[in-house]
Amino acid sequence: MAKVLLVGYIAELLEERSNALRTAGHQVTLALSAEAAYQAISQEVFDVAVLGYSVPETERNEVARRLTRHSPDVKIVMIYFASLKNTELADALIPTTASAQEVVRAVNHVLNPDDQSKTG
Repeated sequence: MAKVLLVGYIAELLEERSNALRTAGHQVTLALSAEAAYQAISQEVFDVAVLGYSVPETERNEVARRLTRHSPDVKIVMIYFASLKNTELADALIPTTASAQEVVRAVNHVLNPDDQSKTG
């Protein structure tokens, strides 16, 4: 079971993705703001973080920087809307149109890139 930090400002979307990740066996912490993400980062070590497109770019990048400082082995999945700029800290990128199951597949892939059987 991986510890996943799910960050975004759209509660319904986070809940849907959180439920899918939990069903896939992951432990999920939700952060509905950058401040909530910073607090979670200071209290836990995460295996994966999923950063939603609803998080403003500067906040998303600061969350990513703090994650990599606190948890150097963390994998970062960024969900993008139209622009891919400032995504260099991402281990995976998925579009905003991604379903909850596609988020699960991206998380599983960054955790186990050689094991394609864990599709969620």
